[in-house]
Order: sequence, then C-alpha cells, then structure tokens
Amino acid sequence: MSSTSSAAGKKLVLSTLLETDHYESLIKELTCTKCNRYMKPPIYLCVDGHSICGPCYEKSYQCHICQKEFAQIRPIVLESLAKKVLFPCTNSGCPKHATISQLEQHTPSCQFRIINCFMARVYGECSWKGRAGDWMEHCFTDHKQKVTELPFITVKDKWDAKRTEPVLNYFLLKCFDKIFNVYQIYDKRGGRMMWTVLVNDDQADKFYFEVDIFLPDLPSKKIVYRRPCKCEKDADFLEHTQNVYIPVENIFSMLDESESVNFTVRIDETRESIGSCLVTLDGAGIRHENRSDRGLIHSRNTRTRHENRSDRVLVCEY
Repeated sequence: MSSTSSAAGKKLVLSTLLETDHYESLIKELTCTKCNRYMKPPIYLCVDGHSICGPCYEKSYQCHICQKEFAQIRPIVLESLAKKVLFPCTNSGCPKHATISQLEQHTPSCQFRIINCFMARVYGECSWKGRAGDWMEHCFTDHKQKVTELPFITVKDKWDAKRTEPVLNYFLLKCFDKIFNVYQIYDKRGGRMMWTVLVNDDQADKFYFEVDIFLPDLPSKKIVYRRPCKCEKDADFLEHTQNVYIPVENIFSMLDESESVNFTVRIDETRESIGSCLVTLDGAGIRHENRSDRGLIHSRNTRTRHENRSDRVLVCEY
C-alpha cells in the first residue's frame, strides 16, 4: 500500500471516529458545565466530582451544580485527555478538529466565524453580518470603490480639518494571493497623517508598500515613502515605527486646487531589505534623504509612470 493511500485511509478512519456519538460524549465530558467552553488544564473538581474549568474556578466559591466545596485534588486523567483530544471548531459549519492549543490559534482567523462588515466601522451605513470567508465577496459587491484586485489603488481625498474620526480611509487590495488592509489615519493630536498596510497572514515581511503623494497638474512634484507591510495579528501596529508618518504641514503643501490630497498606495514583493525611505522627486530628478536606500527607488519618469497606469487605476473621490 502506498504512503498516499495509507494516509488517506487514516484520515477516513479519523473522520469517521470524530462523527461518532462516543466521541461527542467525550467532548461533552471535556466541556465546562458552567461556561460551556472546552476545558484545558488546570481542571478542577468539587467533592461530588463535577468538573469546572480554571477561569470559572477562579471566580467561584463552590460548585454551581451541587453547591458543595471544591476538592483539593486535580483530575490528572481528564487533564491528560484535554491535551490530546481533537476538539471541533465552535464556529458553525467549520470542519476543523484540532487540539485545544491549535484551536486557540485557529478560531480568531476561522473563515466560518461570524463578523460584522469592517467597512461600517470606517464609513458607516453597512449592516452586513456573516461568515468571515464571505466578507470579501460582500465587499466586491457592496463596496466596489473600496476594494480592488490590483496591487495598487489611487485615492483623491478631500481635506477637511474638522474631521475627528481617526481612520480616514480603509481599502482592501486582493493580490499576490493575499488580502492587504490599507489604512489612512489622521493623528490630529500629533499633527500628522499615517499610512500602514496589514497582511492577513504571517508572511508580511515578504511584502512592502509604497505611498506616492502627488499633484495631478504638477507630476514633477511628489513625495514617495516605502515601508514594510505588517501582519494584522500585530496588536501594536499603530505604534510601529515603520508606518508612514507625514506632518500635516507637508500634506498642505501637496493639496490640489480642490483642496484634496492625491495618493497611490502600491504593494510589491520585497526583493531586498526595506529601510526608512523618503524620496522627493522634482524636475531635476530624484533626491534621496536616506542614501542607504538608494537601491530601493524606481528611477522611472514619474509622468510616464502615472499616464501608463491611468487606465487601470481605481480612483475614489470623496
């Protein structure tokens, strides 16, 4: 028997076992009777043998079932099983079975988890709620101006000094077989504009983003920043030193006649290390403020760069 057929056979046996009533009863025994969540060590017992998970034990003075005190011993066999059993994902419809430690990693990114549309948190007026795996399809249907399958997006953003919301714009770029979350954030207290891009997996370091701020009627004047992308699991991404930060006074100098800031955010794969890179382009060519990053800069003519891409750029006006 080949290794492939042997592996397939084991998978079939495991799949059949996981669907049996016996296995379901085992999972029930490893589920906390108070919070209804899967139990992992430490697990505690009352003197009558009722089990309870660690977090519930810390908040309880007695057994919630029989109102008796807790025992001074721990169920070692039950804890051993809790480490080895393959628990089903709690999100409806998800076929995933894994150990509890693996499931804790899986659940926050499970494509079957129910979410609200994130666009509503930024732009409002969206009541969509559904599976995370269906969200992109919803965005391409109902938020067409905010998503693209191109590796770049060009935005015309009307400047309004009275705006108080921190997130000015949020876009989704589906490219390189990944989802890139593009944020434009206004730090009013700090007097600066920020751009950052988060990737939906742990391979963020393989990509960088470029913010290109330009004047449509004066293509020789522009500012270009390049920074590494970051993983969306990074809870401190707003404090990251590798975001693009631009003082508001610099933004003012790049406003067009309609008092809008025009910028392009572009995603690409990292081919060499990405440092803190700021480039100013003028009629004479390119000036590098950080010469160690000279090799990272495209030297193509900026006018050609924009005109050649104008028929493929997704433009959003506000």
